[in-house]
Amino acid sequence: MAVKFISQVEPDGLGGWFIRLIDTLEESEVVCKDLDEYAKNIEELGGEYGGDIEVEWVRDKKLSPASIQDLQEKMAILQEKYQDEIDKINGKEDSYEFNPNN
Repeated sequence: MAVKFISQVEPDGLGGWFIRLIDTLEESEVVCKDLDEYAKNIEELGGEYGGDIEVEWVRDKKLSPASIQDLQEKMAILQEKYQDEIDKINGKEDSYEFNPNN
């Protein structure tokens, strides 16, 4: 059974955002200031469980529309960069669009 991580996007108080990455099994969390830091941490933490993880995205109600758009644009760039690897992991050829708003 996959270990659940919660990726909670919150305002940083400076007009931007950060991601609070929560390991629900260990009840620990890591604050990630950008997607590069998030990718590094999710890979490292997920590796502790053999990569068998589930990620639930949550956004704070106070997150501004500009921050949401910024995050979506940056995630789209990362998804495009890693799409072949994502498809290989998922065992499919069709691409899946991530939506952090759900």
